[in-house]
Amino acid sequence: MAAAAAATARDRRRRSRAPEAAAAADEDGEEQHLNPFLEGAHPASSRVQFRKVVSRARWVEEAGAAEVVDSKGKLWLTTGVNRGGKLYYNVEEIGFLAERGALILLNDKDETIGMGDIYEKIARGNYGCSWDAFQAYKHLKSLGYIVGRYGVPWTKKDSGTCDIIHESTSMDETDQSVDGADGTFSDITKLLKEMQIDGICPSFQVYLPNSKFKKSAPGSPSFLLCILRDKPPSRVELEAVENKFEGIPLKYCHVDNGRVSFLSFSNVTLPNLP
Repeated sequence: MAAAAAATARDRRRRSRAPEAAAAADEDGEEQHLNPFLEGAHPASSRVQFRKVVSRARWVEEAGAAEVVDSKGKLWLTTGVNRGGKLYYNVEEIGFLAERGALILLNDKDETIGMGDIYEKIARGNYGCSWDAFQAYKHLKSLGYIVGRYGVPWTKKDSGTCDIIHESTSMDETDQSVDGADGTFSDITKLLKEMQIDGICPSFQVYLPNSKFKKSAPGSPSFLLCILRDKPPSRVELEAVENKFEGIPLKYCHVDNGRVSFLSFSNVTLPNLP
């Protein structure tokens, strides 16, 4: 798509201007954690560094995800969902890793799927992630955050991904991957392909960089990220979503021509004037 092609060119030219705090990359392919919100952060170029370690995954159209067939390094510790002893990458994870040369995506004939086709899958918005959501995802990942789909457990053992589930979905419905080694797809696949979020609702649950992060016990997210659409939200919409997810910080993301902006809102009481 034209938007995807234009974004590719912009990404090559543009670098994030947010300050970051750098940490050393792992020797066998773990992404470099960069976090602009930690105290003592210093300006640096925004990038994710990988060793010469490349994983391979096979696209499964029925699931709208890719099954990892050859996992290298430690990227799997904070990326993908584990089901039935297998690791699956959602489309935004595929795009992010493939852009950085850390993943080769294969079709059912084991032929390489190029970046253009990967961008098209994302831009169509049929696999639970819009193009804007992908831009937000890769921006946060580039800064070192651990980012997962909202309400989707990292593993079957993970019961603490997020205590609050959108009222229109159950935990079973948000289980978006492949069930078992026989290739039988659960109803999580249906949600992955059909999840189109209307209004304001979290798209991702975001965790601060954590070398001890465990998918089986991720703990509470640092914040939930909502993607803002074409028009600014009304005060009523903001209050409604803030009340619904009270206790977990919410942040909002707006994408305009590839420029990713993050917002948060606070209640302010003005003093009564005489």
